[in-house]
Amino acid sequence: MDFAIKDYSLLDDIGPEKIIILNNPSSDLNAALVIDNSVYGIPAGGVRLAPDISLDEMIRLSRAMSLKFCAYRLKLGGAKAGIRGDPRDKEKKEMLLTSFAKATEAFIKNDMYYPGPDMGTDDDDLLKIFSVMGVPNLAPKTIGMVKLGVPVEELFTGYGVIYCLEVIYNNLEKLTKKKYDTSKKPKIILEGFGKVGTAIAMSLKELGFTLTGVSTIKGAIFDEDGLDIEELIKLKLAYGDDLINQYNSKNLIRIPKEKLFELSSEYPTDFIIPGARPDVINKKNVDKINAIALVPAANIPYEKGSTDILEEKGIIAFPDFIANAGEVLAILVNKVAKNAEEIFEYIKSKISGKTFEVIQGAAEKKISSYDYAVADSLHELTKKIKRQTNSLEKLNRRY
Repeated sequence: MDFAIKDYSLLDDIGPEKIIILNNPSSDLNAALVIDNSVYGIPAGGVRLAPDISLDEMIRLSRAMSLKFCAYRLKLGGAKAGIRGDPRDKEKKEMLLTSFAKATEAFIKNDMYYPGPDMGTDDDDLLKIFSVMGVPNLAPKTIGMVKLGVPVEELFTGYGVIYCLEVIYNNLEKLTKKKYDTSKKPKIILEGFGKVGTAIAMSLKELGFTLTGVSTIKGAIFDEDGLDIEELIKLKLAYGDDLINQYNSKNLIRIPKEKLFELSSEYPTDFIIPGARPDVINKKNVDKINAIALVPAANIPYEKGSTDILEEKGIIAFPDFIANAGEVLAILVNKVAKNAEEIFEYIKSKISGKTFEVIQGAAEKKISSYDYAVADSLHELTKKIKRQTNSLEKLNRRY
């Protein structure tokens, strides 16, 4: 199955800079590497492994990485890689990773791309990729600490999302010009209960916030009185995604995972956290969503046009590339931090500060938080592009 662009409006003056299609019939490798832009630094982005990824998805994800790095002024370029395959087929996955490693070796060793874990891959998979290339020392370093049985490396993105959510909750009047009683604990619906979702749940429990709904690939559950987060985590460790079918409570509602967000129009919901695949907020469900704000853990959760509809309804569509930056921030500080707590504190400081900056800037310019964040990142990237253009013009005149 070949990768092909469907929406050519995704190609603009900023990028993608490179689109590399990687096919190897001997291993059934069908993959793509998209480098959005290298002007801000070495392009970096996760390796996604799923059976139905598209080239358009990879292009959008690579741009999201550019926006994220520019938003936080991290000197990296945006990129994303995608491999078509079933991550549950362990034997096949191993071969695909090996083949992908050989196909991208020249790009990685020559600082044209740096991979990270993403949907369907983890730190062990990245170690395999780098080991196949003969450079295992380039793999992300593990900290070797756990929290409630979970490696801390798996918690940074999830905790970062809640740091962002907490700042939004404490500044709702600035964002919405409405009065809110923030003395009560907010009610939250969470999509996905993998490593990021588990971290989000742990963070919510620490804050005393109420998790009312959660989903996995097996379905979704909802209890307006709140789910027992500690029980969910125990069931996750024991049953994986099937925790949905193992959990029970007095007022539990079981629904298809695609219907989870729609419960927000029937039951009081303050925040929705999209945490799985792209475009989960779309034309089919956007009119059935009712919450104060959406704070994404997943990349590109908003289908084109859906953020405008949400804003028209008075719902804050907070930018994903601001909220879910915990992992990239952790990688940046990991080399100098003395322990995991220092990393968490760094992530909290950066995400909380950037979230407030976006809230403040959006209020001053009287635009949505999403539009403000995109404009800020693109402005930063455009400045760098202009500098590179001037440098090339000087070089051209010299020779």
